[in-house]
Amino acid sequence: MATMKDVALKAGVSVMTVSRVINSPDSVKSETKNKILSAMNDLKFHPNYAAKALVTNRTRTVHLLIPNQLETADPYLMTLIAGISDVLSKNYYAFLLRREWDSHYKCDGVIAMGLNEEEDQQLLEKMNIPCVLFGDTNLSIDCINVNDQKGGYDMTNYILQNGHEKIGIIVIDEDNTFPVKRYNGYQQALRDNDIPFNPNYVRYSNNTEGDGFTKALELLESTDITALFCLSDVLALGALRAAREVGKVVPKEISIAGFDGVLFDQVAEPHLTTMKQPVYEIGQALASELLTRIENPFKKVTKKLFDPKIMIRNSTSKLNKD
Repeated sequence: MATMKDVALKAGVSVMTVSRVINSPDSVKSETKNKILSAMNDLKFHPNYAAKALVTNRTRTVHLLIPNQLETADPYLMTLIAGISDVLSKNYYAFLLRREWDSHYKCDGVIAMGLNEEEDQQLLEKMNIPCVLFGDTNLSIDCINVNDQKGGYDMTNYILQNGHEKIGIIVIDEDNTFPVKRYNGYQQALRDNDIPFNPNYVRYSNNTEGDGFTKALELLESTDITALFCLSDVLALGALRAAREVGKVVPKEISIAGFDGVLFDQVAEPHLTTMKQPVYEIGQALASELLTRIENPFKKVTKKLFDPKIMIRNSTSKLNKD
């Protein structure tokens, strides 16, 4: 049976480098890693992770902490989990979905998402293992997030550049930072373009298609908006239905835009202009950051933002002045 020493000799590297490929492959140059993986394959060498876990007192399991209001069947969450799973599986880690945090089940680290500031603090107080947050926090925890304010700003600016000044907005009414930042981006874009803010153009909504329909209907029937920015694609689906309900043609008579860019924008009719988040890549980054923290518990705290990208489709157009 081949050993790590045999692999090291065949690949022309040190045993330590072989160990790094097994335990933290992202820390090894691709050329060296491929050489070692090829030697492992030739020698039919298989790392004994179960034995290693016993020696190091690790479970090789990560917990994904997901609040109850997030549905696991949601395409956004499914895409995020796929990115997380991709990195964990390549590093021989399993994961377990959790709805509440407690200490009854051992794991090597936690990826938490959808938490508010109070929950972040509670998690930090309970946590005695590495943790990475998907979101913003002022606490000393590794966190990765989308630049929501930039996304809100860029989408609003794009709509303004198309001649629209009367822009409605449906804001997700949740105790979380992401809708606030998207809304702040909307307001900042108006200010930068010398467009007065109109509170009558604002509606707050639960993040559902049904509420998006109701709130959009209110705006379309009681205001003179020519464009509508919904802070999620789910809300925008409801807004498209509301436009059909009142007989407004999209985008000729009303432009509608969303935010997220995970499936719903492509199944909408017409296809939805949206601010697309790199959700799969964020999932990969969350898992990679957690594994790095597990291997280097005293490293500097990481705070990373991913920029969303506008996807222009058929639900928005230049203002029709006829």
